[in-house]
Amino acid sequence: MWEKTCDICGHVINPEDVVIHRIIPEEAARQAGIFDFRTATLCPGCSNEVQTWYRKRAYRVSYDDRAKRFMPSSPADIVKEYEAVYRAFAAYKGRRRAKRRHSDH
Repeated sequence: MWEKTCDICGHVINPEDVVIHRIIPEEAARQAGIFDFRTATLCPGCSNEVQTWYRKRAYRVSYDDRAKRFMPSSPADIVKEYEAVYRAFAAYKGRRRAKRRHSDH
């Protein structure tokens, strides 16, 4: 039988529930000239959670102190932000998984 596990939480995923997640959303990657998309295999729960993290933590604008105004982020900066948010999410979930394993023993 074909089995996949979530790259984030490690749970076994039913084949019909597998989400192939682009670490950098397609539009942001294309704007940055990236056409080789990095992906992760996620369960539906982790896929939904990482999208929430992206909405809350990946910024399309930044504040320029010298100009005293918000400026759009460059495509390269947006890519870095998405990668950083994904890494932070994976680390957070990894710590929670380790804590659960530790408390089970």
